Amino acid sequence: ARRARRRPGDALESPSRRDFTSPRSIASPSVGVVNFKGIAMNSPRLASDAALVRRYVAVYALGTFGDWIQGAYLYAAYRRHGLVKREIGYIYVLGYVVSATIGTTCAALGDTRGHRALVVAYGTLYAASCLLLRSSAMTTLIASRILGGIAYSLLFTNFESWVITEADAMGINRKKLAGVFSVATLFNAASAVLAGLVGNFVVEFAESSQFSWIGMDEVRLEMGAEADTSGSVVMMSKNVYAPAFDVGALSLLLCAAGAKFLWSNRTSAANLGAPGSSAVDDTQVGAVSISSAVRMIMSSVELFRLGAANSLYEGALHLFVFVWTPVLEKRSAMDATVPYGSVFSAFMVCKMFGSQAFKVLEARIPAENLLRMVLVGSAVSFSIAVLFTGYWVTLAAFCAFEFGLGIYWPVMSILRAKYVPNKMRATMTSAFRIPLNILVVALLLVASRSSDRVLLGLCALMMVFSFVCFRVKLPGK
Repeated sequence: ARRARRRPGDALESPSRRDFTSPRSIASPSVGVVNFKGIAMNSPRLASDAALVRRYVAVYALGTFGDWIQGAYLYAAYRRHGLVKREIGYIYVLGYVVSATIGTTCAALGDTRGHRALVVAYGTLYAASCLLLRSSAMTTLIASRILGGIAYSLLFTNFESWVITEADAMGINRKKLAGVFSVATLFNAASAVLAGLVGNFVVEFAESSQFSWIGMDEVRLEMGAEADTSGSVVMMSKNVYAPAFDVGALSLLLCAAGAKFLWSNRTSAANLGAPGSSAVDDTQVGAVSISSAVRMIMSSVELFRLGAANSLYEGALHLFVFVWTPVLEKRSAMDATVPYGSVFSAFMVCKMFGSQAFKVLEARIPAENLLRMVLVGSAVSFSIAVLFTGYWVTLAAFCAFEFGLGIYWPVMSILRAKYVPNKMRATMTSAFRIPLNILVVALLLVASRSSDRVLLGLCALMMVFSFVCFRVKLPGK
């Protein structure tokens, strides 16, 4: 009889209810965002968590596929258009200047206009950039790079900002975002592997006499030519690498459509005070602007060190993206052709292994220490590539760097989720990229005049400086 007499609130304390829906159990590390093995799947909270992962990863994978399929062929496509190494360097510099200026301003709009809208803009602008690259006219190539530079800033700010703000709106503790970012990095690398294989397939198939791609019939008669320097129009490209960019454009348009119909248009300012948020008080954040973000970075030890490490590491990464193709070409056998797509896919497989290693390590090692380990390992990898010039040794060193990169991306996302105030999430992430883009511009201007060993040595040195910046607290900070 006593058991039957319960107060109305007693039902909330029943074991089944408490295990799956109480705020304490939602925040518990034992409840995974991705791995639901052994946990009742009829829980509304777990179902919503899984839905968030599916919605985010589906759109993110399409967006990164469209970006990655260009990675193995961008340098080669410019060269096929008749550009020399110095001209290609200038084109790259233009993209980073645009990213640091127009791109930074556009990416910051996500905090007030909504991150979904900016992701839709990313897919649309980047698809247009891919299609314009079919032409060898210099004005069209410049327009392509400008659009690509703007889109690049949106990729590295508004995707991550959307999933953090969406998780806040759903009441998910930010500590559980480690699982989301790990899965996203895995799918990022998987999409890159697929992009490399698809890129190889469409390029080789377009070259064969068994397949007719738009504008490719004339090219087969001119395959002995080193480059196509004619101002061909976009719809009749003579560039043998154009099909890879066409596939990328399709994927990017699907990414934009997926964000439009699967995502809600969240703004960072709408989700202040989320559980597990940054040490910086969101209520103290002023008007959302690049200048206020820079002032906050300069006044915060954690943000300053994080921004410095971010800029130096990713500066070295972008320099690596520019030099890996010519480095492997020079170090390969004289009569051997570097399989760009296959090498790129090997890099991404290593990145996938790194993302899985992060899932094992993040529960045992603090994110700050994991980042330091990645920085040291990256410095060692580039140093090996400087000291030893064999093709296979160099390739192994580059693969080791990519393994560390698979750990770096989720670690950096976790640290930004921890330290960056919510109201300024996209704005501050964009502010981090200002010194990064300036650094990359300077490096690329030097790259066209420097040897491969010097450039790889610069990458190693920047990794050391990144480690020092993140390891040491500066006086007065």
